[in-house]
Parts: sequence; structure tokens; C-alpha cells
Amino acid sequence: MERNSSLTLHQMLDRLAEILVHKQTGTFFIATDMNSSCRFFIESGKLTHCTHRRDHGPSAIVSLLEASGGSCSFSENQRIPFRPEAAIDHQLGLQALGIQLVIPPKPASIPEALPVPEKTAVPPRQNRFYRGGGFEPQETASVELTVARQEVTQNAQPHVNNRFYRGGS
Repeated sequence: MERNSSLTLHQMLDRLAEILVHKQTGTFFIATDMNSSCRFFIESGKLTHCTHRRDHGPSAIVSLLEASGGSCSFSENQRIPFRPEAAIDHQLGLQALGIQLVIPPKPASIPEALPVPEKTAVPPRQNRFYRGGGFEPQETASVELTVARQEVTQNAQPHVNNRFYRGGS
């Protein structure tokens, strides 16, 4: 989460609630407008530790509530060592902070796709067009047509170019 400045305490606690709902793990930092800092450790969406000023555990939460605003940030998967007295109960911590976790609804399950009827495999016909007409590839041309083309080209007279070009005859 990016560093945020000039937030109210309520907005910072909303950011903390988002992290808890998404079951993230890491350290949530708060820099209060009273020039003090608070740290929460979150393990898989559960509050486990809290420190504020020189207070640890539940007393740190009570002293944090005296602040009116500040800035906050979240460092995912960062674990900073806490003293054993900084441990807090998740549910009691939520109650003291006044956080109501609203779990987002799960997306509706997508119904299984209906089976698609199989179509007979017909190779696509490739028509190639060149100047002067179409051309049918040799693979799809019938044998009779191929033989007829060979006879015509053998009996045909030499091709005369009757095109007129600019500047020449």
C-alpha cells in the first residue's frame, strides 16, 4: 500500500480493515499527527501485536485512539520483532478500534458450460485470387480439371501481350 498523508484516524482504520478482510500478512504502520508511531502485525488477516509510543498490547490501542489523524502504510510480508507484551487478541483489538469487518460476498458460481455439438471436420477451402481471376489450389482441384488444364496449355498458341504501356508500343 502506498504511503498516505493527511488521513483521519477513521480513514486509517478503514485501510487496516481492508488488509484484514483480504487476509494479508505484514506490518501496518501509522504515523500520527501527534508525532508518534504505531505498528500492528497482521498474520493472515488477524491482529497479533500492537505498539504505540512506549505502550504495548491493549494499552497501545487505547493510546492510539487519542490521535486524530496522520498517515499510514502497509509492508506486506514484513515482520518486525515485537515484545511478548505487545501481543493482542484479534477480537478484542477489533472491538477496541471499533472495526467492523465486512467480508465481501463471494462471486456467484459460474454454471458449467453446455456441451457444444461437434461439427464435422471439413478443411477450409482456400480461394486465392490473382489478377484476372481466381485460382484453386492443386490439393482441392479434381483430377479431371487438372488434366483438362494441362491439355489446354499444351494446345494453346503462344501468349501475346496486348497491353499498352505509356510511352511505348
